[in-house]
Amino acid sequence: MLLSDIIKIGQPLIESDMSPRERIQLLTDFGKEEVKNFYGNIFIVEINDNRTAFQFKQFQDEPNGPVNLEKAQGIPITLPSGGNPLHAQGIYPIPVYPLYDRHINEFLDEEKTRKYVYDRLIRTIPYMDQKEKIDRLTDQVVNVLKNEAVKYVDENKQLGILVIIDQSLTLYTNQKQENTFLIAVSKLTNLPIYIYSDKIIENIIEARFLEATELGSAKNEISTISNEFSEELVSAYNKGWLWLSPTWDMPRSIYWKKDEWIKGIRLNRSEYEAYYYGTQFLKQIQTPLKSTILKEMFAPVQNVEAKKKMKLESFETICGIPYFTPLTKGRPVEIYEKFKVLKEMKESEEISDSDLHLELLSGIQGKIISELTDEYRLTIIYYSGSLQRGDIHIRGQIEDIVPSVAYELQRIIKKLLKRPFIQIAENLSVPEEQLQQTRFKVSHLPTLLSNAYGPGYIWSTLQAVFHRKPISLKRVTKQTSRRLNELANKEDYWSMRHELLFYLIFLEFYKEYFFRVLNEKEGIDNMEKWEELLESYYEGRLKAKDLNTTEKIGFITGCLLRQFERSYRAKTGKGFVDTRVMRFGSKLTPEMIWKNGLLRVQELQKQWDLGIKENFHHALALVLQGIISLKDSQALTKEKDEFMTMFWSGYLMFQKMIKEEVENVNL
Repeated sequence: MLLSDIIKIGQPLIESDMSPRERIQLLTDFGKEEVKNFYGNIFIVEINDNRTAFQFKQFQDEPNGPVNLEKAQGIPITLPSGGNPLHAQGIYPIPVYPLYDRHINEFLDEEKTRKYVYDRLIRTIPYMDQKEKIDRLTDQVVNVLKNEAVKYVDENKQLGILVIIDQSLTLYTNQKQENTFLIAVSKLTNLPIYIYSDKIIENIIEARFLEATELGSAKNEISTISNEFSEELVSAYNKGWLWLSPTWDMPRSIYWKKDEWIKGIRLNRSEYEAYYYGTQFLKQIQTPLKSTILKEMFAPVQNVEAKKKMKLESFETICGIPYFTPLTKGRPVEIYEKFKVLKEMKESEEISDSDLHLELLSGIQGKIISELTDEYRLTIIYYSGSLQRGDIHIRGQIEDIVPSVAYELQRIIKKLLKRPFIQIAENLSVPEEQLQQTRFKVSHLPTLLSNAYGPGYIWSTLQAVFHRKPISLKRVTKQTSRRLNELANKEDYWSMRHELLFYLIFLEFYKEYFFRVLNEKEGIDNMEKWEELLESYYEGRLKAKDLNTTEKIGFITGCLLRQFERSYRAKTGKGFVDTRVMRFGSKLTPEMIWKNGLLRVQELQKQWDLGIKENFHHALALVLQGIISLKDSQALTKEKDEFMTMFWSGYLMFQKMIKEEVENVNL
């Protein structure tokens, strides 16, 4: 359950040794990019009994520049989530309020400014249920804003913050202490004014808890999470985490009243605090997937041309949220240290073998988890839409990933990019400068699986491999065979090489996955086996037992027709496969290759007096026997895709043998 996971994340954050500023940054929007321009215009109203004073400050050195966090840390703000941001929303922990351009321009309008101030003061923790005091404070603040703050109103668009320093509140002190932040030097007393950081944090949590009570509260009921009686409980639905927004009607029963959301999910005070910490942390670590990864994940794979023409901006932004939870109650400081790494963006060169490289495993850029053991479980959530508006569409959620499995998958992907990838590219005669696109496809687990199975299967296949379940080659082979046929009709042999490069590297992944992750030996030949088969063919050492599968018969058939075509083209100036075997616009099948190709080569060799090496005739006899066997067992039809993919592999790999032969002659 996502909510219980969020609470498990929040609990060690509460108990950690996080500094007050870090804690405030986590719980509010302070320090975030979207609020930085509010700190360019700070309107401070100081109140000491009946005396008032005004100060204007700017905590930005230049417009749209970074905020001086040291000066601003005592006046954190949180922007409204959903609704009209111009209106007072939620509960305010301390008398510090964001000002939008309209608010600043209306300072001279006493009625509107009074409404702005009053509506916020009655929603502020220190003043709740103090109407008489709020009325007096409102008059004092409005008077200062109308007569003094108005001097700092600019014609240009302005954002700002209203800070009310009421020195009668226990929030403030004139003595510097370990748990205080400096706000300003008083114009009334010339003494420094500090605010208690721990009281800010207490008020933030209290404010969020009170917001939750608006949707329903209960006394001495059972918590949904702990299943124990608690003195006070509130609804989990809130505006701080808009995946569980009260404006979204889906989880709400039609029989609930507006303040009866408590009938859904109930949390006690400590659980709600952990829940809020967890939601704020997840918002900090969410990261959009790169557009290049999105294209490889969601572009159509059935049609080669359609995929090429898809633009990067054609895809809706998808964000990923990775997190992990301990199986048992661990050491909070240790867990927090691991959590902190998730907030950072890492370059590939900074990642060690002990790190889980989440971009490689999930496509979430720049995120790593260091030294994660099987005492934890990893979860990855993908969503599209706007979290700020509560318009959320969960695309995929992969839970309970065992870290040792993730590490093994990571090792497999890294291994593929080394020797196997280069080896297959060399056998298909694909030059290094053309490898970038295919290398990208196989360098991330989501792009590898999506290109193999298609975008409609991405979430199910990710679930399968992360949970150590078997995967099938049937769909992969069928997709590849279809694309190869499309490209063969266009005689686009370079694109066919890239398709086969991807397919053959996926076979390497498939074999390693079964061996390393499932601890099973899947009967898939690696590239060394295909190289050995190619050499046996070329040197005339093939035996009937070497052609014991549909794939091997298809592979040697491709070698045969490629070798024959070389001599045929030299005599006639025409291709053989494209003019004699294939029919224009048709789908090449094993039966066409057999009847239009293999059964005709002997006749055409005599007709044109083609000088073909003896290895050709030796292999032809074995292949014809093998195809008759496939025909009798109906494998020629049932396994046509396996035959065709390896046919084209043999056809295009044989070119490497031809090149090597020419190079040896030239030597």
